[in-house]
Amino acid sequence: MSESVTPDMPRPPSRVVAVLLSLLAPGAGHVHVGQARRGLTLFAAVLALQVVALAVAFLLPPRAVALWSYIAVLTLVTFAIYAFGAIDAARLAGRARSSRWFVTAGAVIGAWLVAALLGEAVAQARPALPWRTFSVSSGSMAPTLRLHEWFVVDTAYYRGHAPARGELVVYRLPRDPDALYVKRIVALGGDRIEFRDGRALVNGTPLSEPYIEAGPRTPYNTMAAVTVPAGHMFVAGDNRANSTDSRVAAHGTVPVQNLVGRGTEIFWPQDKSRAGLALVAPAG
Repeated sequence: MSESVTPDMPRPPSRVVAVLLSLLAPGAGHVHVGQARRGLTLFAAVLALQVVALAVAFLLPPRAVALWSYIAVLTLVTFAIYAFGAIDAARLAGRARSSRWFVTAGAVIGAWLVAALLGEAVAQARPALPWRTFSVSSGSMAPTLRLHEWFVVDTAYYRGHAPARGELVVYRLPRDPDALYVKRIVALGGDRIEFRDGRALVNGTPLSEPYIEAGPRTPYNTMAAVTVPAGHMFVAGDNRANSTDSRVAAHGTVPVQNLVGRGTEIFWPQDKSRAGLALVAPAG
């Protein structure tokens, strides 16, 4: 015998709305179908995932393959939780009564507010990570780093190591601490540095620099010898004819305390064959 639905009978919650709400805010779809406790559990799982992801991030080595694996797993788990929430809410929609609209709206707004607060906490903790990724905004480090490539930086390295010549580093510009530059250390405090046609001589000895691109002659490609102040570094771009660095008076030498970290590997290049290319050793 078939059953008919009378106008007095409440309509079951919409499966489509339940799915959309679940994708909009985890757990909101369950609130919509009258399963608030189940929705709260799902939302708590999403928050717990973010906390665990942040904790794991502090354990990752500053290597491209580690970061690729981390992002892949995090993306997969996040997708799985959202997919489960949407499917589960749709499944329950046919057997439940929908909550009032303002209850569902409150669940969405509440989820967004909590997510925003957690996102701000994560943003505050991010600078303390032992690694960071940066993008290249100029051609000053070509051919080692190409324009728009992303690379990995070991931000914990200089907590236990002294800077050395030849290292590719990210640092804060002395005259503008908010500006981050990437160059290569050419000389250290006490060294006497000079340039001839873009090639560096330290204490009278030419450096082995297979990674540089000397380029055409420019006024600052040849520089008279100067002594690097104690506690400072003399940095230069690998693209010697197109780099604003310590050879330019407005830039000057860089205090060691301005170091942010040491470049390790290329993280996300446009040319995928360069992915994971090491930056610690001189790039040929």
